[in-house]
Amino acid sequence: MVKDDARKVAVILDTPENRERLAQFEQMAAQDEAKRKASAKMFNPADLMKRASEIREFEHPTLGKIRFGELTLQDSEILRQCKTDADKTAMALYLMLKKAYPEIPAFTPENISGFYAAFPMAEGAELLKFISEQPSFLPQDSASGSAAVEKHKKSA
Repeated sequence: MVKDDARKVAVILDTPENRERLAQFEQMAAQDEAKRKASAKMFNPADLMKRASEIREFEHPTLGKIRFGELTLQDSEILRQCKTDADKTAMALYLMLKKAYPEIPAFTPENISGFYAAFPMAEGAELLKFISEQPSFLPQDSASGSAAVEKHKKSA
């Protein structure tokens, strides 16, 4: 009796509508699997190093075409030498732009404040806003995603 019931159910389910639904679900499952495979990341140091040396371009509505490079671990050593947060921001911006525009004057952690002095206010503000939105710019949060730890004040 159980076998007969199973056969009856199989016959009832074997309709053109159900076959079409089954095909749609199989197609959706295949698309989901393809998306999952395409989005899966694979750590590849060679690709990362190649990407770090590439010059990126962006068409900005006010500034026009902006060219810049990503910050690297070596750049973080230079940033560490900067005394203030403002100097670190200026140095990060400078380092990103210097990669694409080697003809701009050289700046060091000691004289980076002069970099801001060279930019007109409107363009400098737009450039800083754009660059600070890039993922390769200085992060606002810690690496773990928690809020940045407050700096201790130096005692006098």
